[in-house]
Amino acid sequence: MSVSKSDRRLRGEKTRVLVVDDEADIRELLDLTLARMGLSADCAGTVAEARKFLEREHYGLCLTDMRLPDGEGLDIVRLIGAQYGETPVAVITAFGSADNAVAALKAGAFDYLAKPVALDQLRSLIKSALNLPQRGDLSAAVAATDGMSGQLIGDSPSIATAREMIGKLARSQAPVYISGESGSGKELAARLIHRQSARHAAPFVPVNCGAIPENLMESEFFGYRKGAFTGADSDRDGFFQAANGGTLFLDEVADLPLAMQVKLLRAIQEKRVRKVGFATEDPVDVRIVSATHRKLKDCVDAGNFRQDLYYRLNVIELKMPSLRDRQEDIPLLIETLLARICGDQPPPELTVEARRALCAYSYPGNVRELENILERATALCTGGKVLLDDLQLAAESAVEGGAGHDGETLDDHMNRIEKQVILEALAKTGFNRTAAARLLGVTFRSLRYRIERLGIEE
Repeated sequence: MSVSKSDRRLRGEKTRVLVVDDEADIRELLDLTLARMGLSADCAGTVAEARKFLEREHYGLCLTDMRLPDGEGLDIVRLIGAQYGETPVAVITAFGSADNAVAALKAGAFDYLAKPVALDQLRSLIKSALNLPQRGDLSAAVAATDGMSGQLIGDSPSIATAREMIGKLARSQAPVYISGESGSGKELAARLIHRQSARHAAPFVPVNCGAIPENLMESEFFGYRKGAFTGADSDRDGFFQAANGGTLFLDEVADLPLAMQVKLLRAIQEKRVRKVGFATEDPVDVRIVSATHRKLKDCVDAGNFRQDLYYRLNVIELKMPSLRDRQEDIPLLIETLLARICGDQPPPELTVEARRALCAYSYPGNVRELENILERATALCTGGKVLLDDLQLAAESAVEGGAGHDGETLDDHMNRIEKQVILEALAKTGFNRTAAARLLGVTFRSLRYRIERLGIEE
């Protein structure tokens, strides 16, 4: 009969780790490293031996090689996932075998190591795995999160599915790609994954990839050495070093130029980065979560995004639903957002007409747009009551069925409005794109992308 982790802790016994590898020297190295960390290990050389150990003992972690005499490490990953869900499992892959690592993560592995095993990375992985919250602790973490301002609000099936997926992703180290429209809560989802994970005490570093000038990308991501270039008057860490031990969130990752995509791919695969001006690389322990409102697969097909990087970032996809797909959540969102906007002051009352209009609106900007509408209405209303006119909704966008005038689709309608707004900003600035981007409150790269997508010419 297996002994639970809590029982072992009460008895003052060491946490046990299962090591599965057919090479005796690797087993000895891992056993010795674990012993120096105050952990005990059971070592198996085959899948069959590992099964016997799992049947009679509870393990805080399993480390398994991918290639075994009577099977594969993936067999152990799947077995533990199905029958011993409380035990995180990490795989050891051959050097440069990126496909095996991705396959293991997709199968449910907590993380992976590449041979030859670097001891600093091994110790970091073990510490992260043993700090993972158990399922009961995870439920408590989710409940605590629901009482905070940073939460996924709603009871619709789509948001419940996203919330459940976030809980599962929090127990893994696998890279996560979050897809969804602008304003649907992609960064919030990334923060929740981090907050509920073993990395919650370490930094969460969000990066808007579309806001960094291309000539500064490498130094911003990896840091630089004093004197490496003009203006580098001191050594400086980059985003990877700032997020070491925690989570690096790459928002609008599709905006990365191809040259930077190559460097990012190497950093993710090798788990090491080199500062600009340095000859040596430093190890980093960072979990990558990425997002974009664009369809990343379409960017790959168009040749604007590397396929190998796409597969490394999109190990597990989390789809954030649009507000149109969860309209039953709008009343609760209205009440919650109004309470947040008004703070200690009593929120204004919405008339029946105003509330009905909010529930019928199409929300191309999703939850972020709803919040902006409510902020504006709160500022404009008088007498503590929000009227329909205070909302200032665009009537064409609220037409049921998503069609505008003359039968145009909602997407066509929104593109036409976006094109008109950009043309007006360009006209005001004499077609100075930098000034127009500043006027519109977007990045230069974002404006350039929109101009190309909408076919705007001077």
